Order: sequence, then structure tokens, then C-alpha cells
Amino acid sequence: MMTANHITFILNPIAGRGKAEHVRASLEHHLQQSDLDYSFRITTTPGEATTIARRASATSSIVVAIGGDGTVNEVASGLVGTNAALAVLSEGSGNDFARIVNAPKSPSQLLTLLHNSRIVQYDSGNVRLTHSDGSVTERKFFNSIGIGFDAAVAKKVSSIRWMRGIPLYLTALLQTLAGYKPHVLSVRTNNDEWKKKYFLLCIGNGRWEGGGFMLTPNALPDDGMFEVCGVTGDNILKVLPVLPSVMTGKHIGKKNIEIFNSTALVVESEQPFPIHGDGEIFGLDVKKVEISITPKSLNVVVKHK
Repeated sequence: MMTANHITFILNPIAGRGKAEHVRASLEHHLQQSDLDYSFRITTTPGEATTIARRASATSSIVVAIGGDGTVNEVASGLVGTNAALAVLSEGSGNDFARIVNAPKSPSQLLTLLHNSRIVQYDSGNVRLTHSDGSVTERKFFNSIGIGFDAAVAKKVSSIRWMRGIPLYLTALLQTLAGYKPHVLSVRTNNDEWKKKYFLLCIGNGRWEGGGFMLTPNALPDDGMFEVCGVTGDNILKVLPVLPSVMTGKHIGKKNIEIFNSTALVVESEQPFPIHGDGEIFGLDVKKVEISITPKSLNVVVKHK
């Protein structure tokens, strides 16, 4: 019988190019030696972690996502609006959400966190996508949405199987640069609207994306708003000098860089554009995306102060 303090662990065995599967035996050993009341689930299909997490939220106080940003997105999507809290064991390729919460990197660190933690409330993002065929899909995000170039990079990342972290994303970035064409985007925020050619548009609930690039360095996951970074222009040579500064968040104020805050955006284009959410491809042929925020809707486990 599960108790109010029950903890559910959800592991994605293919996360981090199989990195998550490699930690499984060690984690199970640590759990067997602990005093935790727990259950352990392994995902087998995309989207399954959301269903498992939603069911677990009724019987568990904490649900642990073991994997990368995609796994975190699925688990968190199942926990939004529930009393259960999300914890993360960082075992992915990008681990951008894990950076926000300073997530443990080993089973022993995870158990230490679970025995000495506090719960905070983070905002969640809502996305409604209209595709070129007229179909509509809805998703959640918790770290970032990328429109344009960074979504194309995310697509390339999924095809590179032998690397992880910053080297993976830098390789994908360089491979994507040569043939990429910017999009003319119509953007509408809470109190303004405009049309412009964008290399990329990043909507950040957290400050990192793409394995550690600080496109939205002042974004906070609990302040009720997004920080948005736009890289404008149609010439790759104009954009290239800015890219190194994005790794450290020093791009603000540079030419071709726009930064603003908003709680809602609508982005449209006559030319279909790619979009990712938390590093996962949400669509490659999107014509319109509507983005909004739900403040303090996700309980998250972090280290005790």
C-alpha cells in the first residue's frame, strides 16, 4: 500500500544516449539500502512518462524524473496542477532544467536530496501549435521554447548519437548553420505587435537551453513571466560574431539581439517554421504558436537552504 510519502521513480532508458540506463543498477542498489517507500518504473514509449507521472501524483508525494530535458518535460507535464513534486536525477544530453534546480548527478546525491529538501513552486508554459495542414496540438514546457534556428539545431541533435552536452550542441549548431534560412515572423505580445525577420526566437522560463547556452540569462522559473531573446537579421555572417557570447549570457545589448519580458506571445509566419520545447521537437511545419504562462503550477524538489 502506497503512503503519502511514497516516491515514484521514472527512468527513461534511452535518455542521454543510454546514459540513464547505465545508472539504473546503482540507483536500485541505493534504493534497496534506503528506508524510502518507493516504486520504480521504466518507460518504453514516447509520452509514457506523462501518463505514469499523472497516475503516480495521486499516490506519491514526489515523482523523480531520471533522464534529460525530454524526460523532465514528460514527467512534469503529468504533475502540473497536482500536489506531487518533481525531483530530477540529471542523466540526459542537455540537462538544462537540471541546471535550474542544481539537480543531483548520482544516486547517492539524489538520496541525500530526498532526505533533506524543500518544495518550491515553478511556473509552467502552455503551447498551442497550428501546423501547416491545419491540425492543432497542445503541449507544456518548463524551461524554454525555441523557434527557428535553435529548433533546427535541436532536430540535428537528435540525429547525432555519439556525443552529449556542449560538444553535442556545438557540433549540431555548426552543422545547421550552413543551410539555415531565417523566417519572417509576426509577433504579438501583451501590449505590442510587429513583423520582422528572425534567425531565432527563444522564450525562456529558465536561463539555459541547448546544453548550457544562456540565451535568456535573466529568466526566473518562478516570477510569472518569460524572458524572450530574439536574434534578428538575414545574414549568417552578421549573426556569427554574437554566438560565442550567447554561451555566457553576454550577448545582451549587442547588435541584432532583442530582449524583452512577456507573459504571453503569439507568433505566426506564412513560411512554416520549426519549434522545440525543452529540447524536444514540437513541430517542423508550424504556422502559428500561442504561448502563455501558468504561474507557480509545478511543485519542484530542491536542496534545503
